[in-house]
Amino acid sequence: MGSVVLLKQILAFSFILVPPFPHLFIQTSKVAADRPKNKASSRGVSGLHQKQQMMKKRTVLTPEEDVENFNHDKSCLCPPILPHIKRQQMRGPSPVHLCSFTLLSLLLVSPSVNAAADNGTAARQYQVVRAQLDTDEQLRLLEMLEMKGADLELNFWTSPVRVGSSVDVMLPVDKVFILQRYLRKHRMHSEVIIEDVERLIIQRERKVFQKEGDDQPNSRFMADEPVRRATATNSEPKFDFYHYNSYAQMVAWMRALARRHSKLVQFITIGKTHEGRGIDGLEIGSRGFRKRAFWIDGGIHAREWAAPHTALYFIHLLTSRYGKDAEITRLVDELTWVIVPLLNPDGYEFTRSSTNPNVRLWRKNRSPTHCVRDQWGRNRCCKGVDLNRNFDFHFKESGSSDDPCSEIYQGTYAFSEPESRSVRDAVLSNRYRGRIDGFITLHTYSQIWIHPYGHKRDSYPGDVQDLYSVGKRATAALSKLYGTKYVLGSGANTLYPASGGSEDWAKESANVKFVYLLELRPDEKNWDGFILDEGQLIPTASETWAGVKVVADAIIQRAKSRRVRVTNKAAGIRQYKPPPVRMGRRRDRPLLLKDEEERAPEGEGGSCSDRHRSCKRWVLENESLCQTVPVFMSDQCAFSCGFC
Repeated sequence: MGSVVLLKQILAFSFILVPPFPHLFIQTSKVAADRPKNKASSRGVSGLHQKQQMMKKRTVLTPEEDVENFNHDKSCLCPPILPHIKRQQMRGPSPVHLCSFTLLSLLLVSPSVNAAADNGTAARQYQVVRAQLDTDEQLRLLEMLEMKGADLELNFWTSPVRVGSSVDVMLPVDKVFILQRYLRKHRMHSEVIIEDVERLIIQRERKVFQKEGDDQPNSRFMADEPVRRATATNSEPKFDFYHYNSYAQMVAWMRALARRHSKLVQFITIGKTHEGRGIDGLEIGSRGFRKRAFWIDGGIHAREWAAPHTALYFIHLLTSRYGKDAEITRLVDELTWVIVPLLNPDGYEFTRSSTNPNVRLWRKNRSPTHCVRDQWGRNRCCKGVDLNRNFDFHFKESGSSDDPCSEIYQGTYAFSEPESRSVRDAVLSNRYRGRIDGFITLHTYSQIWIHPYGHKRDSYPGDVQDLYSVGKRATAALSKLYGTKYVLGSGANTLYPASGGSEDWAKESANVKFVYLLELRPDEKNWDGFILDEGQLIPTASETWAGVKVVADAIIQRAKSRRVRVTNKAAGIRQYKPPPVRMGRRRDRPLLLKDEEERAPEGEGGSCSDRHRSCKRWVLENESLCQTVPVFMSDQCAFSCGFC
């Protein structure tokens, strides 16, 4: 261990002294040709030139060879850095910067980094460094660092997006000096914004890691008072919206709601995780006929705790205020709400198991260990897949990685993970296929309202104007509550290109009309990131609900203004045109009007009736039918349409 530390110190010292000038670092073919071929060179190092010539013929160098070559010759024969970069149209940095990047990698890399990141057993202090990006060159360098973050023990809380933005990186405290020196070398301003990540976790989320909960803190906003009253009554199942909760508590509460509101709520399980947990949710809506559906999920990334909490808050509003609040009642009566609060329960429970930052800030699911051999011949083995890179939409392209130790590892093939398959199978099931007109997936953080597509910049679906218009109204409604400002745009343009996302798949493959990914509080300039203070949980959910209601209204208005096709083939009818009257075996049998009439019930008035026996079914299948074809419906279905 001492030799490793000494080697790092030597490298650090040489890294500072040797300026990154091309004539010192880059060995051109002309210089190589002019070198003497005599084995006994002026350096007095026998065989060194032959060794360098052999190394030139190789496509890659081991870290040890790269260090030796740098120390002896000051000519950086760098290995090809990041041959698997997925960023499209990204021009690479100069070879000088590639050499500097290689040396930074050697200084930061740890033999036990993968094991420490996976099981979180290393007792180390972690800090978060914020770097400011002022040039395109700096942006590309930080993109390279992010792609190799698993190697370098760099956990990027925010990604390098554009010039003028900042990037937050968590890393061990003993490597902060190395990273900051590297950033200064490339004229990037940086500062430590979190001195001790684990201490912040304990301060913000202490109840999660205590056997007995502490006192309930008072919210800073009055908008949570309905929640306080609801949890204090005996009529509704209790749930603690003031703190983060375990998955078992979430499931128990949803089951209790399904029992309490059996005519309105149905408990559903869309699949199982790697560790055998059910992926559970609720279907909320009045029964009777197949309405348009609104899908909402959260927690696809394990460390984003505020996302499932927000989805649970939506469930609370829809169930506790039904029949009491006119707006909520209308939304539940006219839509079927399918809410799955936590898509990644394995990863979520893993993040709750320790205050170690490597554990608390785990992003992926907990799929079995997968091994690959890297460019230096090392066997790299790590657990987990980024579920939001595992959907079958431009899979394995931009913004994803084939390195199992990367935080954006896409998996071996599209839908390789049971969690992503569960979403696919549920959305495309006979129960929901063709009915879902809204799809929202909740993430944190950055305060961005994202519409498709995210796989590359300036790529949009054909109805992007509709998506943008509804998104603009939604963010305006969200902002009215507390003044929170959201950015609106595609994922590739507002954040970074990323392929294999659930929102893009829902738009392209499931043909859902209104699709959005929401990055909740805080904004990207805030320093607490994923460790959101519990005092902000209810305000975050409340303001998000204001925006979600706008999308729900858009779904309802669209359903009323268009001819809705019946998706249930077993009960399908041709809309707006009654089926032909059934004839008897004899063609000359007279038609009896009374056989086709449906009289009004007694007490409703015998003068008003439906002339056709299918009127009630037509209106149940399409409630806007009476307004769409009023002449025909007033003649045939006066009672069902309320024209009496």
